[in-house]
Amino acid sequence: MINISASETPLTDAELDQIEQWLDSDAMPETAMDISMLDGFFTALISGPNLVHPTRALPWIWDSEEGQAQPGFETPQQFEQVVGLLMRYWNMLANTLNQNPDAYAPLIYLSGEGDAQESIIEEWCTGYMLGIALDPHGWAPMLDEPSDEISLIMLYGTESGWEELDRLQLGPDYQRDAADALADCATAIHAYWRKATAPPIRNTGKIGRNDPCSCGSGKKFKLCHGAPAANEA
Repeated sequence: MINISASETPLTDAELDQIEQWLDSDAMPETAMDISMLDGFFTALISGPNLVHPTRALPWIWDSEEGQAQPGFETPQQFEQVVGLLMRYWNMLANTLNQNPDAYAPLIYLSGEGDAQESIIEEWCTGYMLGIALDPHGWAPMLDEPSDEISLIMLYGTESGWEELDRLQLGPDYQRDAADALADCATAIHAYWRKATAPPIRNTGKIGRNDPCSCGSGKKFKLCHGAPAANEA
């Protein structure tokens, strides 16, 4: 039985490097995720409409294509060490998305140097889509009518999206903008499902400043009828 308990202590840069090295080591199948794919995968699992137990994620980390191939750890202790780091990674992302989403940043690769540097987001988006695939029924409402946020991830994380990118030939500026938008996409999707699955709140008759304005404009109350200029009118 896998022990998935893990410390709440955030990972250090050295420990993130250690995860990356393990995923790229000879102990892992060739189809193992890299750390960018892992980051997208965990982000989707944490953000989705239903709880997905971390143990369901492990086979797909070792084998991102079929979830079947197994790692070749030398000892049980080595296995527990790696799983412990992975679960701390899970906890770190969950705490950030749930408690401080403004600090969330997807872990993506960069290529090139200086002004020629480009963001590589396909691995992260592919991992995110793999996370969605573990709960296709739960995610169905969002996939049936994709928002701009999920559409961007699908564009860079699915075969049909890659075909569309080849057809459109959008260029590096578009990918740069897509990379810049990725954090906002992830936090918006996370917020959507948290709101969708939250228990109803009893109406107290008061409108919060960050609540939607009751006039139906779609703006926050503080930016609409709760704005100072509106009150002075």
